[in-house]
Amino acid sequence: MDIFIWSILIFIAIAVAVSIGTVRILLMVRGKKLLSISIGFVEACIGIAAISKIIRDISGVYSILAYGAGFAAGLFAGMLISEKISKNVVSINIFSKGHYDEIENFLRENGYGVTSFYGNGKDGNLKILNVICKNTQIRELNTLICKVDHKAFIITHKLENFRGGFMP
Repeated sequence: MDIFIWSILIFIAIAVAVSIGTVRILLMVRGKKLLSISIGFVEACIGIAAISKIIRDISGVYSILAYGAGFAAGLFAGMLISEKISKNVVSINIFSKGHYDEIENFLRENGYGVTSFYGNGKDGNLKILNVICKNTQIRELNTLICKVDHKAFIITHKLENFRGGFMP
């Protein structure tokens, strides 16, 4: 019975450590140094405690399986946390040779806000289309663009700080 309790504790410890590791990375990217360092300390302590128990009982297959399952569960939980914390909003620039008006109208008909502006490229003047949308809409947006121009050049940028505007 003791081995099952330890296995459950190892599972929980590793799941928590990996989950907070995801939060630590998100905070590092955003420049939250002190908070990131503090979370890293806690993450390392939890991980060392769990690994030391596994090493003391190296013959325990259940401990190893609990570690692997806890790691996988922690990754899954980390992805869910990441989706909740980050805004997952992207800016998409669309470059097309000669189809920009068609793409612009087609995207607007399908509920997307489109901002257009002119620029200069290698081949002269061109119209650039910009759409701000959720990360989950990129595939749909690509499909719509390709219906009009399958050779369109599309660039995606993740947005962190923004305010106002229109998003479908």
